[in-house]
Amino acid sequence: MTNRLENRFAAVTGAASGNGRAIAEKLLQEGAKVAAIDLNKDALDKVFGDHDDVLRIEANVTDEASLHDGFGIVKREFGRLDALVNNAGIVKFGTFENLSKDEWDQVFAVNSTGPFLVSREARELLNVDQGDHTRSIVNITSVEAHIVISSSGHPQIHYNASKGALLQLTRALAVEGAATGIRVNAVAPGYIETPFTAEALKDDSVKNWLLERTPLGRIGKPEDVANGVAFLSSEEASWITGTTLFIDGGWTVY
Repeated sequence: MTNRLENRFAAVTGAASGNGRAIAEKLLQEGAKVAAIDLNKDALDKVFGDHDDVLRIEANVTDEASLHDGFGIVKREFGRLDALVNNAGIVKFGTFENLSKDEWDQVFAVNSTGPFLVSREARELLNVDQGDHTRSIVNITSVEAHIVISSSGHPQIHYNASKGALLQLTRALAVEGAATGIRVNAVAPGYIETPFTAEALKDDSVKNWLLERTPLGRIGKPEDVANGVAFLSSEEASWITGTTLFIDGGWTVY
């Protein structure tokens, strides 16, 4: 623990499990107070109920009214934000010929529109001038914003497209945010052990296929993602904006 985020305030969406939980826990370890945002309030209470430095907020990243209420709590309790992590996302599998518009819309609503709505709602709190340090937005994209891993047997054209849109949102928002000292970056995880991937990783053929294509020879852990987010949220990254940090064990090298 380095206390890189001491006396800072952060918000993390999708914080009840997987990468989001690990990110929230890492930011806490680094000294931040954290607004943990998730659809599942019971899960938030179970995970963070013993943490005095956590605001547990039930909100839907696709619903403007829900987010307005949630960030109203953040404003009342924190007064500002130094870091925002847009982590909430969903994964769906399906071939193009069988993909319904409803499923396409659902994936985009969470993975692309959600970060836009959350960032817009958080803008006022991020724009509270801190003077001595920058503020940060980190969007959790994916290696699949850059490449397609359909050969693993998991076609997901809507997921690829939604994460690609989030990548471009990151870049565009970095340009606008720079004028007020807000840095905007992305973390692109490779295959990580989360509830989303648990079922696939039970299949030895899938797991071995992934390991063969990962130079570092292991599946990633949520803590790997969290470490990258903590760095980008800290002043160690004060001259970094509009870029992507790949946390993929070398997957994108090939």
